[in-house]
This record gives sequence, structure tokens and C-alpha cells, in this order.
Amino acid sequence: MPVKGVRCVLGYVLMEDHHKCMVERPGPPCLIPATILQRITRHDGEREELGIEFSPSSLSNCHRKTVLSRDHDVFINVRDMYKPERGSIYHDGLAHDPPWPGILGTIRELRMSAPISTKYGEQKFWGKADLIVLRQMDGGTLHIAIEDLKTKGEVGHERVEADHEHVRQINEYAWIVQKFLPSWLNKRYGVTHDCQSQVTFTMEEAESYLHMNLNDNVELPHIDEVIVDELTIVYADMSRTRIFTSRGFLYDSGKMLGEKGEDGRWHRFDPPQHEELELAPIHMFATSFTESIIRKGIESRIEAKTLLAPPLTGDAARLQCRSCPVRGACIDIGLKEGRDMSEQEVYGAV
Repeated sequence: MPVKGVRCVLGYVLMEDHHKCMVERPGPPCLIPATILQRITRHDGEREELGIEFSPSSLSNCHRKTVLSRDHDVFINVRDMYKPERGSIYHDGLAHDPPWPGILGTIRELRMSAPISTKYGEQKFWGKADLIVLRQMDGGTLHIAIEDLKTKGEVGHERVEADHEHVRQINEYAWIVQKFLPSWLNKRYGVTHDCQSQVTFTMEEAESYLHMNLNDNVELPHIDEVIVDELTIVYADMSRTRIFTSRGFLYDSGKMLGEKGEDGRWHRFDPPQHEELELAPIHMFATSFTESIIRKGIESRIEAKTLLAPPLTGDAARLQCRSCPVRGACIDIGLKEGRDMSEQEVYGAV
């Protein structure tokens, strides 16, 4: 079911009235600028046009929400959706940044796809990695790194490992990059399997190469395979970034250290000292294991069309349930099913 309206400080507002409010009411009353409100509520036509059903984001999204959204009125909570939209704005700002010295080049926000066999036949798996770093060539092997950026309200001292959902997603990006990139790059340079240069492009293919930026004087040869050397997840708030990498442990400064003085008050050490935070490495999955996760996720999403999926738990619930537009219906139906809905009820029924 399409979005019917928004939920804001005025309550439940139909989309037509919401559009009027954006231009006629002072503020607007929600205190979110109209340019951002438009981003929050606009329809993503690209996924629909390309027929994108399975991707790292859709597999991690709640299958239960997908089904319930078809049968229940959807009102977007604009306040809750500001945080994920802020991340999209951040990504858009980096989308056309040039590569830095010492690497071959970068590929940003490229939409990729690869086939995968499931018990429901062959399906197409899509993905759009934030950043692919083209590091070096070794014969016919291209070595790369993949970076995924996550914006947060706060990157606190307690964040010493990447969220499990984010680790799974970036490993899925690695799988699709290794499948997609060799033929995509070889076609870009007019290199086919028999090394002939008679290659033509569709308009969409030609536009896709705008996502790649190579450093000056870099020419890529024929590529036999792509090897992912490193996975990196970056968490960013308004004052700091924190990086987690598959290459090993990293270290960051934590809480400021001090002691209680004779006056009974806490005093920081001079010069300042901080607790050391040990940041856990990202687990890089075996390719076969990642493929099995993707296959299972696709099959579960297909099955969820006929059998309502169970509610999210753990990291997935914490990341998604707060902003869910059908949370109330999800809780009501879950309680009738006899399910534990405590991880959803903590955010309220609406």
C-alpha cells in the first residue's frame, strides 16, 4: 500500500495536507526544513524501475513490515525518519569526491547486480556499496577495499565493535563486488573475452561509469579477478568518526581519566589522559558462507509473502523498529499470535 501521509506534531496528516503545510504553515510546525521533508517522503522510483527486490538493505529490512505495509495505512513518522535521511544527505555529499593519491581510483555508489541460485529459481541480487577503493593490480588481479559509512547521533565510548547487521551487509557487498566488477571494468575499457574492442554501451551502462574516478595516468588492464583485501565500517557523528576494519584491532581514546581530590571533587589529570578503547576487527566471511546467507535471506523474503515473518530481535530490532510506520499493527498482530513483542513495545504502539 502506498504511503498515505505523515505522522508529525499535528498528528496523522494526509499527504495532500502535508504538502500544503510545508509551504503554508510557519516553520513548518515539525521544525524540519521543507527540502528535507521532501527527501523523507519521496518515492524511490529507481528500485521500482529496475525491479530491485533483493539487496543487502532489503534482506536486512523487516520482512514483516514489508507484508504489513501492503494491508495497512502507512504514515511516515517524519521525526523518526530524519536520522536515516541525514545519513543519505551525508552520502550524497561524498558521492563525487575524487580519489586520493597512492591508489588507482575509487568507485562510489555504483548499483551492481549478480545472479544467485535459490530453491525458488535463479534470482538477481543487487547492491550499492558506499565506496570501493581500487588499490593495486597484481598481474590480472585487482585488489580492492570496501568501505561502508554509517551516521549516528553519537559514537559513544561503548561502541567498540561494529553492529552485526552492518558486518553482514558489508560482506554481502564484498560478494557482489567480486561477481560484478571484473566484467563491468573490462567492458568499460573495451576488453572482451577474446580481447576484441568492439563493445557498445546502453545509456544506463554509460552512465554507470560516471561513478568511477581514476587517478591521473591510471589505465586498468584486463582483469581476471577481484580480491577484497579489506572491509571497513565507519561510524560518524557530528564530532568524530570511528573505524572498524577487517585487518585487525584499532585503538581510540575513550573516557577522560582523573581522580577525586582532597576537596571531594573529581579532577581530570593534567596533562589530560584518556581510557584506551580497543576496537574489535570486522569478521571477513568466506565467500561460500556469504553466498549461503544471501540465498537464505532471499528465500525467507519470498516465503514471507505468504507466511508472516516473526518480529525482529536484537540488533535488527534496535536499528529498525523505532522508525517502523506499521509498528502498531505489528505489535497488535504479534500479541494475537502469542509472540514476545517486548523489543517493539519499548518504542510504543504507534
